[in-house]
Amino acid sequence: MYPEGTWQRTAYDDYSSVLLDEELVFPCIYATKGYKSDDQVYVFIDTDDLSNPRHIRTLGAALADYLPKARSLGPNTSLVLLAKQNENPSTVEEYNSAFWKLLDGLAKIDKKPWPANIPKVIDHEKWCFCFGGEPFFTVIQTPGHQQRRTRYAKGLTIVFQPKWIFDILFSTDAKRIAALSKVRALLAKYDPIPVSPDLKNYGDSDSREFEQYFLLDDNVSATTPYEELSPSEELTAQ
Repeated sequence: MYPEGTWQRTAYDDYSSVLLDEELVFPCIYATKGYKSDDQVYVFIDTDDLSNPRHIRTLGAALADYLPKARSLGPNTSLVLLAKQNENPSTVEEYNSAFWKLLDGLAKIDKKPWPANIPKVIDHEKWCFCFGGEPFFTVIQTPGHQQRRTRYAKGLTIVFQPKWIFDILFSTDAKRIAALSKVRALLAKYDPIPVSPDLKNYGDSDSREFEQYFLLDDNVSATTPYEELSPSEELTAQ
């Protein structure tokens, strides 16, 4: 780990303090379990400009390195992107725009084909972000959020969870229902505003996973400027 006084250590310590708070329990209990069991992998970027090509390449390389070992890390694994704190943070809407530029940039440098069973059209109940041939669920927290405390972080943070972890955690309907009920109860206590109506089950006809990645600071659905992410420039060049 980075030494005390570095911006990387500050970012990591701030992230840790949220997960380890015993008075205000962070609703994503699996993130906390993953942290405590050391199942998480971290990557750091020195600004929170997610559209920066340098950061996109850094994250792409980190994801490519993470995927082959992810299953050996445990059922609560994730890759966590931590950005250097910005003294003049952007707005929630600006971060949302940059977030989609990041995902689109990752799609351009992906060296593996998009999974055949995942639609490329984003506005589809079965769409999810994929990289390296692996479907992901991703969550972003920003310093711009104020009302939705679960999506606030002093320094921009993005968590990438391989979706196979949910097959393990929610191996039965009973486990899934119990887990989601517990998370929603914690959400109701944690956030000053009501639970987002966009938090729905993947694959349900009225569910759109992209709306869950970046929840706004009110209960209005976030938008994406893309109908589909860009095709891989790595594959088209071959």
